[in-house]
Amino acid sequence: MLDYVEGKLIKPDPNFAIISLGGWGLKLYISLFTYNKIKTKKNQDVKLYTYMVIKDDAIELYGFFDEEERQAFILLNRVSGIGPKVAISILSLMDISHLKTSILSEDVNALATVPGIGKKTAQKIIIELKDCIKDLPVESNEFSLDSIIEAREVLISLGFNTKEIQKALDSASIKSDDTVEDIVKTALKKLSK
Repeated sequence: MLDYVEGKLIKPDPNFAIISLGGWGLKLYISLFTYNKIKTKKNQDVKLYTYMVIKDDAIELYGFFDEEERQAFILLNRVSGIGPKVAISILSLMDISHLKTSILSEDVNALATVPGIGKKTAQKIIIELKDCIKDLPVESNEFSLDSIIEAREVLISLGFNTKEIQKALDSASIKSDDTVEDIVKTALKKLSK
């Protein structure tokens, strides 16, 4: 298996990257997280960790900015009903830390904000990955998890939908000593824009 590829980034796209390597143009499917890390490096050397998916009619190569993202992708692919495309969608909409926190806190609603993931699939992800995702070497946001869950409930009661709330919470800078009130205020500022 290819562990990584390193070469000149010819084309960065939100869904894929083309890397020139020894006269070959390799197309790697990527997440938005990886895209945001490499988008300014066009015509520069980049290194992407890889995962190869072999199908009956195609061989697809997936690229990741770091090994932790690849490990999360592999874990997601182990869940029955989650294929590579859905795993990339999940990693595009939530960073690894948020994914880990959502699974460990059994936050079905956070996972269900990803297109193509319903509540049943979100529950399946939680059940199948809860024990093994805790070993993923990224910090989960457990310090403020209860506060975030409570703030989410407050925002839902104010009439915001879960997708809007999750987007606001993801882009908010929440500190470990933030109260529920602080988190709600920060999220409301993001939601009012």
